[in-house]
Amino acid sequence: MNVTRDFGDRSVEITAYQVHISDCYPEGIKYSMQYGNAAGETIILYNNLPNHPDAAHHHKHRADSTVVDVKFDCHQPLFQPFKSEGVDQGHT
Repeated sequence: MNVTRDFGDRSVEITAYQVHISDCYPEGIKYSMQYGNAAGETIILYNNLPNHPDAAHHHKHRADSTVVDVKFDCHQPLFQPFKSEGVDQGHT
């Protein structure tokens, strides 16, 4: 899955796909959900890249460069907080 939406001064890009189950991807899913501005700066980025130092496997990056661990049970519940922090907060 690869979805991109352009809102003029903001954009959303969501990618998710099935990968082989491994130590890096124990759920067999690799994903990234990014909300950014027209300058290419990240406002919010949720992902599960396994090599991010000092972060849980599932985490989010904020515009202020902080990284926060997130609880992951499956895609749909994780999409809701991502949507709430970006689109639903009037960032579009």
